[in-house]
Amino acid sequence: MTPTYIPILKAKKGEFDALQTASTATAERIQPMFEIPAFKGSTANAKRFENLAQPTVAYLNEIVVKIATVRPGMPCFLDSRHWAPNATLENGEHVLSYALSRLSALGVHTNPVVNYDVWDDPEYQEVFKNAGASDAGTLCIRLESDAFDDMDDPDYFSDRLNSIITATAFPEAQICILIDFRDTTALSVVDMQAVAEKCIDNLNSWQFAYIGIAGSSIPIMINDAVEEVNSTGYVTRKEVLTWKALRKAYPRLNLVFSDYAIRNPNAIDDVPAPHANGKIRYTISNQFFVVRGHSLQFHDKGKQYHRLSAEVVKSPHYMGPEFSYGDAHLLQCSKGEGGCGNSTTRITLDTTHHLAAVTVEIIEFVTATSTASIHP
Repeated sequence: MTPTYIPILKAKKGEFDALQTASTATAERIQPMFEIPAFKGSTANAKRFENLAQPTVAYLNEIVVKIATVRPGMPCFLDSRHWAPNATLENGEHVLSYALSRLSALGVHTNPVVNYDVWDDPEYQEVFKNAGASDAGTLCIRLESDAFDDMDDPDYFSDRLNSIITATAFPEAQICILIDFRDTTALSVVDMQAVAEKCIDNLNSWQFAYIGIAGSSIPIMINDAVEEVNSTGYVTRKEVLTWKALRKAYPRLNLVFSDYAIRNPNAIDDVPAPHANGKIRYTISNQFFVVRGHSLQFHDKGKQYHRLSAEVVKSPHYMGPEFSYGDAHLLQCSKGEGGCGNSTTRITLDTTHHLAAVTVEIIEFVTATSTASIHP
């Protein structure tokens, strides 16, 4: 089944909680792509992993159990892009191989993701060798900047893509392609559309299940989105504008929307940010409505979220408390009721709203353009 929307999410608590609180109507239409965070920094130094013979195994076990229980029955994609392509556990097994195997044992319908850019690594290739021979799932082949450059030599790109397909033994009808622009802050919609069209042209000799278009326009630093402290601004979601333009240009092509929710894909985890600003990233059609506060170290600290929430609620963009778990919390917080939570809580709240808002936006756009094509 083709998903309506593929949110690319870090396999972390904030995102897990967002999925858990998502409505059934939203959850039934999305297929998340979980990126496994690397085992390093404050996570690797956590006390619970001290004195363990296989701490990396224990860490992965925590993640796969959360994926299996966050939304039972929900299919997902799994990617190890934040690890070295040849990353192994203490027992010598590849990180991705172990995670896929454990999820399968837990009954999760998990679909593997191949990163075109690192396919040359022989240990990485072994993870996927003949994976499709006995698998009824979907293989996702992720194309990024290296693949875009390779397409300037169509024969070379074709040979390389064929080598992936042949090695994995997935039939074309069980393969999807993800055209991933990642951080789109420095790109224009016109340039993104041109690159995507080049990709589509280079993929037209295969009969893949569908093609996804992914990216993230939200900057790493909040001051790049809203310059003034304690003010509001807008960030254009260039990835969704690109997808919409392509849907109109290629009405017969099965194009699926994908993004990184409310995070920039290049944001660094597990690094203390004592002067992080309070912020709310509220997704609206084609844009983010961003409400910026001030350093969480100053005067009202986390309580500033009462004021920031009120800014969203009184805006014309607020969709009401029934729209999502995050929207209900915004209304409560705007009244000064309840706790404001921590940075992880804010990721949950912003992401829960984002998942619902994007799903509705996609459905409405597809319905409108389909109707327009029938009744010009």
